[in-house]
Amino acid sequence: MTELPTELDFHRSALLLWAKCQMPEWLRGKLDPADLVQQTLLEAHAAREALDGCTSLEMLCYLRRALSHNLIDATRKHARSRNNVSPDACAQSSARLANWLAAEHTSPSERADRNERFEKLASALAELPEAQRIAVEMRYLQQMKVAEIARLMDRNENAVSQLLHRAVVALRGALSAIA
Repeated sequence: MTELPTELDFHRSALLLWAKCQMPEWLRGKLDPADLVQQTLLEAHAAREALDGCTSLEMLCYLRRALSHNLIDATRKHARSRNNVSPDACAQSSARLANWLAAEHTSPSERADRNERFEKLASALAELPEAQRIAVEMRYLQQMKVAEIARLMDRNENAVSQLLHRAVVALRGALSAIA
C-alpha cells in the first residue's frame, strides 16, 4: 500500500488553490478554504481502501470531485442563512464549478497536462513570500483591483504593484525551471 497520508498531502496546495478560486467571497466569512480542503483530505483518508493502488492523477481527480461536492454542500448550507442568495444562483454556481472541474471537452491527456500544470502553479504559489502570495491571490484569483488590494493590505498602490511584479517574475522562474 502507498503511504496515503503523504500522497494526499501532496495534493493539498492544489486543492487549496482550487478552493480559493471557486469559493464565493461571502462564503469565506463563514468558512476558510483551508478548512474545506482539510475536510476533503480527512474524508479521503477515511476512504483510503478505495484509493489504494490509485495513481497520483486518479487520486487528484477523486480529491477534486470530493472538494467540489464539499464546496457545493457548504454553499448550499450557508446560502440558506443569506437572504440575498437565491437557490438558482447557488445551482448555477454549482453547475459552473462542476463543469470547470469536469472539462469533458478535453482529452484525458489534456486533462492530465492541465492538472499537472495546475499542481506546479499551486506549489510555486505556496513558495512565494506571504505578502506576494496574498497579493497574487487577490489580484488574479479574486479579480480585485490594485487599489482595493492596497487598501486591504494597508499599503500604497505602488507597493502592491511591486509585490505583484516580483511575484510574477518569481512564478515565471519557478515554472520555467520545472518545465
